[in-house]
Amino acid sequence: MKLFAHRNRWLTLIGCIAILNPLLPNIAMGAENEVMYWVAPMDVNYRRDKPGKSPMGMDLIPIYADASAGDGVTISPEVINNLGVRTTQAERSRLWRSIDTVGYVDYDESMVSHIHLRTEGWIDYLATHSEGDRMKKGQLLLELYSPELVNVQEEFVQVLTSGNKRLIKASRARLAALGIPQDQIDSLEKTREVQQVIR
Repeated sequence: MKLFAHRNRWLTLIGCIAILNPLLPNIAMGAENEVMYWVAPMDVNYRRDKPGKSPMGMDLIPIYADASAGDGVTISPEVINNLGVRTTQAERSRLWRSIDTVGYVDYDESMVSHIHLRTEGWIDYLATHSEGDRMKKGQLLLELYSPELVNVQEEFVQVLTSGNKRLIKASRARLAALGIPQDQIDSLEKTREVQQVIR
């Protein structure tokens, strides 16, 4: 059991050395370089000539002479190799414009109309044969028969003969609430003929 524990410790130590090995030359090189100035970790514009604390209470970071030579980040070749970074020379070539992707075809929601019946009944005639058929503006879509709509129309005709304005107004409102178009209500008031189907 002790042999197994010692072996694990040695393997862990060897693993740590292998990971830190590429970084050791950079750490040693940083120790040899001359410190130009010190900056705050959260604000690189805060510079000092000697070590100390930033306004946020953090230790200042040294900037070395060779660190200001370029604008980029330098990484050791060993780390680049371990990361699997590959570089190549830039060249002119054709940029392909075709992109394979997935698309969905759907209805234009602004062109779709929903029709909801406000009464019980059944459809006597339907102009379309399947879902998604196109309709033209003004084309008859369906004819609806509803016993309730027939009864409400008959009540409206009876109220018209009575001449009671309050009942006429209430009866018109009931017809409109059941979804009968205003032009059909006006036609019913003029002709006083009950329509068996609503178009």
